Amino acid sequence: MVHRLLGLLILSSITILLISIPFKGTFINVVSGQAVPLIPLTGGNATLNSGIPKFYNCIEKEVKASKNVNDDPYFKSEPTKAEKERRQQRRQEKQQEKRHQLTFRSLW
Repeated sequence: MVHRLLGLLILSSITILLISIPFKGTFINVVSGQAVPLIPLTGGNATLNSGIPKFYNCIEKEVKASKNVNDDPYFKSEPTKAEKERRQQRRQEKQQEKRHQLTFRSLW
């Protein structure tokens, strides 16, 4: 039973492959699209109708401006999670050291 199902699966795969060859990959390249113009907004909110296109234009300009930029300034100043954890650990160590100093002074 399993051998028959496996044989049928292999046969159907080969059949689909052979049928799609004359179409030069049209089944494979079905998912390709082009940019299309956006439909103008005609909602009831005038502020929203004018604000959304401005928002998308702003995003589009920033994407085009950053297309050839290799360095991201965010990562130059923003610490990583590991760096944040190390800083927090140092702060905790300093606080413990101060507590020990106060405890030692109170004993004298």
